Amino acid sequence: MSVVSTRARARRIATGFGLVLAGGLALGGCTSAPIGSGEGQGAADGGAAKIGVSGMFLTDPFQVVMMDQIAAAGAAAGVDMPPATNADGDSAKQITDIQNLITQNVEGLIVAPLDKDAIIPAIEQANAADIPVVTVDMGANGGEVYMIVRADNYAMGESGCEAMAGELGGRGTILNLQGDLASTNGLDRSDGFTDCIEANYPDIEVISRPTDWKAEEAVTAAQTVVSTTEIDGIFLASDSVMADGVQKVLENLGKWAPAGEDGHIVIASIDGTPLSLDLVRSGHFDAVISQPVDMYSKYAVQYVLDALDGKTYTPGPTEHGSEIVEIDGILSDNLPSPTVTKENVEDGALWGNNA
Repeated sequence: MSVVSTRARARRIATGFGLVLAGGLALGGCTSAPIGSGEGQGAADGGAAKIGVSGMFLTDPFQVVMMDQIAAAGAAAGVDMPPATNADGDSAKQITDIQNLITQNVEGLIVAPLDKDAIIPAIEQANAADIPVVTVDMGANGGEVYMIVRADNYAMGESGCEAMAGELGGRGTILNLQGDLASTNGLDRSDGFTDCIEANYPDIEVISRPTDWKAEEAVTAAQTVVSTTEIDGIFLASDSVMADGVQKVLENLGKWAPAGEDGHIVIASIDGTPLSLDLVRSGHFDAVISQPVDMYSKYAVQYVLDALDGKTYTPGPTEHGSEIVEIDGILSDNLPSPTVTKENVEDGALWGNNA
């Protein structure tokens, strides 16, 4: 990790992103019981705990694999987990889905919020029913959430920086296709990338363009910048949104060449879709920072069970290699993400190899 990490995080703390405190897992020094440590863990009546799962949509492979792995983690833990609901990209439907789960007497909820503001009423209804809520990949701007389980998006941006800088020999011009800067994930990914470049690679120029997580915005930005500027590299904040469009732009401009061939543009991305892994295999993508979906699912289930058992956490390092931080009063377990290159692209643990 680059030297920018501590300094950048300190600046973010001072500007209100939240206080990261020293310390380990709480509850009198106890740690969480492992997944699968006993059927019915956390259930009030001694039977299997009933956990509801609310998905945002199932139109991309990331969401499909995440829901499948949450179900598998639930089965491994011996809980009663009905099939995940599918909001189909509709925030109002996601609220209704959660209301229905509450009426089905679930004891805990795992939610992948479609919108961090729109989800607030549903979380507040769960709070009123004394149902603990764990969110995955994104938090909420209101209501009480026991734990957010997501990747360390700032660190993912840093990893993208280091991968690209290494391939470029520490010099060149990079197009940074950002996500939605109004979202924590989008802002952290971009800041992690640009802070790392600014602190460590003075001979690299970064041209940043926001895309709001929209494929068409990424295409427009790539087309405009690459056709008018000599670009040595492109960083994609989300390959699940941008990879296909950026590939088409570069093909149309005659700039789609694999590593080792003249005209190759160094590309790194975040997410790790099946397409992006295939592009690593072909040499068109140099590195992909893969979302740790297997850890999302495992620890989402674990934290719901911990909540039902009355366990509490404080900010600090965990026993599974992550860092729990506190942001606006909500705890977030920020999980590490692997950097994928040709050397490890066949790793069976990568979610993109299981979609």
